[in-house]
Amino acid sequence: MYVMFAGFLHGAAMVAPAGVTARGFAAMAAPWLTAMTGAFQGFAAVVDGGDYTVDGQQSLAFSDLALGGIVAASADQGIGTDVLVMVQRLMRRQIEAGHGQEGFARIIESIRQPR
Repeated sequence: MYVMFAGFLHGAAMVAPAGVTARGFAAMAAPWLTAMTGAFQGFAAVVDGGDYTVDGQQSLAFSDLALGGIVAASADQGIGTDVLVMVQRLMRRQIEAGHGQEGFARIIESIRQPR
């Protein structure tokens, strides 16, 4: 929950220079976030099954590139990247372990086995 709220606040900070208020951003973000929670059951099935190669998942390598773009855009705007970098570290640990083509749900292994 805290990471979700931090992500919302990060997004609000990113769009503020474009004149979008936090309320305006919330109005756009809430329906999108509601739609995204539909993915929880799919992530749960992958985690419970232990097979992070299941078709239909976005690979960690792709996710790392996508998140890297958001991190760079945030830094370019002078916005802190702490929340994003934390997620990126979880992904990169799995990529470095040779799992870059496996799905995003694999980051649970970084969470289960902290350094």
